[in-house]
Amino acid sequence: MDRPISPLNPFLRLKSRYLILGTYLIASIAIGIAYAQLGERALLPWLKDDPISMPILSISVWTVLGGIVLWAGRRQGLNIGPLFGQHSPQFSLRYAGLLVVSLLVFSLGSFSVVFYLVSLGFPGYAAQTLETNMMLGGGSSGYPQLYDALMLFLLVVYAPLVEELVFRGILLQRWSTKWGLRWGLVASSLLFGLLHVNNPLGLTLFGLVMGLLYVQTRSLWVPVACHSLNNLTAVGIDWISRTTAGEQTYTVEDVQSSWWVGLILVAISAPFVWRFIRRSWPSKADEIPYLINVRQVHSDKVG
Repeated sequence: MDRPISPLNPFLRLKSRYLILGTYLIASIAIGIAYAQLGERALLPWLKDDPISMPILSISVWTVLGGIVLWAGRRQGLNIGPLFGQHSPQFSLRYAGLLVVSLLVFSLGSFSVVFYLVSLGFPGYAAQTLETNMMLGGGSSGYPQLYDALMLFLLVVYAPLVEELVFRGILLQRWSTKWGLRWGLVASSLLFGLLHVNNPLGLTLFGLVMGLLYVQTRSLWVPVACHSLNNLTAVGIDWISRTTAGEQTYTVEDVQSSWWVGLILVAISAPFVWRFIRRSWPSKADEIPYLINVRQVHSDKVG
């Protein structure tokens, strides 16, 4: 049960950089070492280098990070209800779907263009990236069905929830408290994009739109749902691509010969996304969603 809601801003005291970065690094190292020790002692039900370790380690690290962030936030007076906002906000599902599709098209296009540029300077890295399948298709795993189930849960449910909590729920509001809502949006989106190294441009724009959705609706559930829909669509595209391609592999030469398709995708999707950003861009005086939600709760109680 949530504590009595304080009108004070808990993001004034929440040191997000040390909290999130420190927790992530420590959790990744500690869990990685523990997992490696279990593998060395043959205490895992699968081989230590089985691909299934990727979703298991990711879920474990995200669980620790999300738990520590919420615990630290509550110690500073953060209330979970106003943080997440309404479960069913007034927002057009059709518009949200169009926005997600546009973002996905832009992301695919920008990835194609950026990857083409990377492949010119670092062809070995580009080839290795193409060979690495981070979605479904755990054919090399000893437990392919379990691998696919864990990856689907991670990509469609868990990662959207924890990433939106960390980047939009905490970082966006902490940095907006320090620098203003506009700079908070930009900074949190840039970090989100830079941490997704395979497609920083597309994911920076995605993070910015998710932040604007949170600011506009004051409900973290909206970007969580859109993030989940985006990942589900990407998984579907990946599955269809692998199913139709069969044994055929996508090479660096294929990327270099079709990079212009990425420009077309960017040109098609960018106007709709830009229109949303322009119409949703906050003013300098706008407040973070948490404080507005807190006041709304107090108003409802008084009324």
